Amino acid sequence: MIARRARVNKRMLYYCFGAKQDLYREILRRKIAERSEWLESTPDDFAGVLAHIYLSGGTDIDFVRLMEWEAIDSGGKKCIAEAERRALFEKAVARLRVLQRRGSIPRGADLTQLFISMLSLALFPLVMPQIIRLIHGMEPTDPRFMRQRADFLRWLGDRLVKPARAPRNHARRGRVQINAVSRIESGQLA
Repeated sequence: MIARRARVNKRMLYYCFGAKQDLYREILRRKIAERSEWLESTPDDFAGVLAHIYLSGGTDIDFVRLMEWEAIDSGGKKCIAEAERRALFEKAVARLRVLQRRGSIPRGADLTQLFISMLSLALFPLVMPQIIRLIHGMEPTDPRFMRQRADFLRWLGDRLVKPARAPRNHARRGRVQINAVSRIESGQLA
């Protein structure tokens, strides 16, 4: 299947990579290198970061499958490119720390746990596509679902973190919007 998708014969794959495991390692290394680029392009607001993680990694089914295969196959052994990945995750948590210092994330938040939760929110649809189909009725790779998911994550991110000091009228406007949404959801406004 790999050779067919790459439009080469098996002999060429084995010539270039040796064994299937070596090909797997090379693909995984390239996917990880792509992930290091997304960190440099993350937005400066928490909601934007949450949506960015989803759009950068949570929509890449090949990457998610590689991670799942690695989890199943590793048996607790050292991960491929473990040092590079650890450094990437540390940079991501450091990026959250900057947002926390700016007041975009509450001071007491455990940033490591927050990042793990962000990854979970972003990756779950592709990790458990059957659950998404059962709940939502769409495939997680459907562009409509992906758009809805990114919008939801932005919405959630906006609500999880509060600005350090919101102007009075802005805060009041937010309450009015939240009350209106609550009334719509409860059927009071149609």
